[in-house]
Amino acid sequence: MSRRIALAIDLGHNLLRAAQVKPGRPDRVISTLFERLPDSVDMDDTEAVGRALAKAMTRAGMSSGPAVFALDRSITSFKRIDLPTTDQDELPDMVRLAVERDLPIDSGEAVIDFTVVDRRDDSTLVEAVAAPLREIERIRDVASAAGLSVARVAPRCHGALRFADPDHPTLLVDITGEGLELVLAADGAIPWSRGVEIKGPDGGPPPAEQLVPETRRSWISYRLSSEEFESPSMVVLGGDRAAEALDAVAEATGLDASRFKGDRRVQGDADMRGVWPLVGLLLPAPKGTVVDLASPRQAPDIAARWRQRVLVIAGLAVISAFAGWTIGNRDHDALQAKADDLLEKARAARLEHLRFKRDGLRAEHLEQWTSIRPDWLEQLHFVAEPTFDRPASVLDDFAGSLAGGEVDWDSNRGFSVEASIRVSVEGEGGSREVVASVRDDLVGDDRFVLRNTVADARGGSRLPFPFGFDLRTAVLDPGPELAPDVDDSSDGEVVEP
Repeated sequence: MSRRIALAIDLGHNLLRAAQVKPGRPDRVISTLFERLPDSVDMDDTEAVGRALAKAMTRAGMSSGPAVFALDRSITSFKRIDLPTTDQDELPDMVRLAVERDLPIDSGEAVIDFTVVDRRDDSTLVEAVAAPLREIERIRDVASAAGLSVARVAPRCHGALRFADPDHPTLLVDITGEGLELVLAADGAIPWSRGVEIKGPDGGPPPAEQLVPETRRSWISYRLSSEEFESPSMVVLGGDRAAEALDAVAEATGLDASRFKGDRRVQGDADMRGVWPLVGLLLPAPKGTVVDLASPRQAPDIAARWRQRVLVIAGLAVISAFAGWTIGNRDHDALQAKADDLLEKARAARLEHLRFKRDGLRAEHLEQWTSIRPDWLEQLHFVAEPTFDRPASVLDDFAGSLAGGEVDWDSNRGFSVEASIRVSVEGEGGSREVVASVRDDLVGDDRFVLRNTVADARGGSRLPFPFGFDLRTAVLDPGPELAPDVDDSSDGEVVEP
C-alpha cells in the first residue's frame, strides 16, 4: 500500500491555510495553519509566496512532504455530462471535447479531469472539473519554492463533500475561505455547486452581511434551474464565523441550518478554524471518485500498448534465446565432459591394446624363431647313405648345426626366418674313384652346396684316401602353417617386438 498523504494546503489571495493529520482510526489533526500573508509579499511572485508558506509552516510545527493543494470553487468549472459510451478508454477524449465547448478560455490553457457518477447500459454520467493551467503551474512553483511536492490538486469543495450526510441531500455552505462556496451533495456526488469570491474588510474573510446576499442569489438560481432537491438539509462550515452566519444563511435560503461540529473519522486536537474542507481532502476515498488536476486522466496510448506488446514479445524472445543458450551450453559442457572422459578411456584402451598386440607379436616372434627344427636323422641318412652303398668307403665323423638368421615380418606373409643347415662329414675311401663317387652323390642333391674341407691326397688311417665335405642348405621356410595371423589395424604403426 502507498503511503497516505497527510498534508493539505489552500493558497488564497490573502490567506494561507493548511492542515496536517496523522493517519489512523480516527485520523488525528496534529497541526493547522491559518495566517494572513504579509503585505510585503507580492502574490504574483511565486518564490516569495513559497518562502512565506515555508516559514508559516515552520511556525505551525508542520513537516514538509507531498501535499494536496486545494482550489477555490470560483476558479474551477463543474459540469455534469451524459456521454453515449461505456468504454473507459473513450471517456477522457469525450469529456475534453464536451467541456471545451463551454470553456471561457482556450482549450490548451485548461486542465480537465473527471469522475464517473453513474454507469448505465449504453451511457456514462460523469462530473467534469476544469481549471486554468496557469493556476496549476502557480501551485507547482509555490510548492517548489516552499520545499514541497505536489501530490494532488483538487477543488476544495470535494473536501467539504466528504462531510455530507450520505443518506440525505445536503447543502454545504463553506465560509472557511476568503469567499463563499455552496455545495449540494447527494449520493456521494455534487449535482450542483457555486463559488463566489468575496473580499472582506481589509482583505479578510467576509462578514455575515456580505454572505447573505450571495447565498440567497445562489440558492434562488439553483431553484429556478432545477427542482430535483427542494429541501435539503443545510450545514455551515466556518469555524468561529459559523455562529454569526448560521441564522443569516438559513433565512436567506429558507432551509433548516445547522453548524458543522465534527466527524467521527477525525479527531480535531488542533485549532480547526477554517480547515475542515482541507481535512476532508485527506480522508480516504475510492480512487474513481478522486479528481486530480495535477495529473488528469488521459486516454490510453494505443500505440504504447502495441509497443509494450512488441517489447514483451521481444523480451520473451530474448529470455527464451538466453534460456536456450544456457541449456544448450550446459548440455554442451556435459557432452564435452563425457567426450573427454571417453577420449581418456580410448587412449587408455589403445595403450592396453598396443601392449597386448606387442605381447602377441613377441610370442609369435619366438614361436617363429623356434619353428626351425631340421630332421637331423634324415640329414645323417642322406650323407651316410653313399658310404653304405660302397664297401670301399667309411664315414668317420658327422656334425650338424643350424645357422639361424633374423626374423622378419611382412604385413602379407607374417613372420619369416632366414635359417640354413650346415652339415660336416669326414671319412675315408679305398681309392680316388670311390671318394669322387661319394662326392658326386652328395653334389647331385640340389638342397645342398658342397665344399671340400680335406686335401685330395693319401693319408687315411684305415683307408688310403681321406675326404671331408661341408654341406650347406638353402634358406629354410617353415611354410604357411607357421605364418602368424597378424592384425593390421594399427594404422600402419609397427610395434618393435
